[in-house]
Amino acid sequence: MLVLTSLFEIRHVDQLGFSSEIWKEIEVVLKRQNFSTLPHSTCDGLPPIALLQDRDDPRNTLLVTITKNLLTIDFNETSTDDDVTQHRRRAQEIQIKLESVLPSCIIKRTCPLQRGRKIWQYSELGDGRISEDDYTEILFDEKSDYQQITIARSEEFGNVLLLDGLENLSENDNIYTSTLLGLDEGLCFTDKKILILGGGDGAALYELLKRSPAMVTMVEIDEVVIHACREHLRGCCGDSMDKYRGENYEIIIGDCIELLRQYSEEGRKFDYVISDITDIPIEPKNDITSDKTSQVFFSDVNDSIWVFFKQVYKLCLKVTTNDGYLMTHVGASSNKRAIENFERETSKLDKNLKMKYYHKHIPTFEDRWTFCHIKKNTAQKTECEIIDCV
Repeated sequence: MLVLTSLFEIRHVDQLGFSSEIWKEIEVVLKRQNFSTLPHSTCDGLPPIALLQDRDDPRNTLLVTITKNLLTIDFNETSTDDDVTQHRRRAQEIQIKLESVLPSCIIKRTCPLQRGRKIWQYSELGDGRISEDDYTEILFDEKSDYQQITIARSEEFGNVLLLDGLENLSENDNIYTSTLLGLDEGLCFTDKKILILGGGDGAALYELLKRSPAMVTMVEIDEVVIHACREHLRGCCGDSMDKYRGENYEIIIGDCIELLRQYSEEGRKFDYVISDITDIPIEPKNDITSDKTSQVFFSDVNDSIWVFFKQVYKLCLKVTTNDGYLMTHVGASSNKRAIENFERETSKLDKNLKMKYYHKHIPTFEDRWTFCHIKKNTAQKTECEIIDCV
């Protein structure tokens, strides 16, 4: 049994907003669509919240919320299959009837949302928009000490890694890894020392090991991510994470900031430092008393996230050779605020930086993603270069 939901937005163009008379008109329309109003509290003749039920099937409901100039309706209807045709027609009929009695209002309606399916199909894009996915199977779903780790099968993108419900990488996202590493920019990794922060999907490690580096050190805080990806995301990681140590690579399970501090104290340097940690830093969710100075969790991306990232980038620059690179993803290109924050805050770390930006469309993200390569000691002042690619 599914619940199909259509969301209506009715906006009054008049500054006076909704009145009890207008509500009565709306109520008549809904009742003619077989819905009866349950008791509700009123304010100036308007219900702040009203619930209506289908007289033939009480499981079908309309939840109405009213503010001064905005009225929303959540139309929920049960269904025995995933055919949304009948629900869409009924929602369209409701909209047409409402438009006929509300000439002073603008009425919009979403496409039907499907709830109750075995596999959750909705995710959030980088700027907060909602995306509907095509997952057919859940291959892995486990909660670690840090996050919910899911690998789902997509008809379009292959296997997809999701962390706390956010899409991180799919087997069809080679453009993400190649842009992060600058594989199309002629950068040479042969005989170079490289540090990867995060990267538990193994894609960056896999690509780098093809290029004969001197040594690749990868530090990932969540070992469950590695276990899941080396079993179900081999289209990205290949066999790179089958062992934690090889002739020219090592995988370390730990906190990247602690390791960066250690390397900085030891004077250890890398030709490339690749930051592939999550957009929102994580901490152990089952230990609220732990020291949060190194890992900070934010439920929303905001200015305070730079307390963490500035610390990471500052340490990264300390362990990068004078002619080396710090390479990182920044976030969704549509999230202008995050990009502006990154440029402003990162430029404060060192006046002698050259920052080159890349904007590439990532299939699974359904959005362009921004990456940045930061080179040390190549200019007397901070320079920015933008490469915009479709």
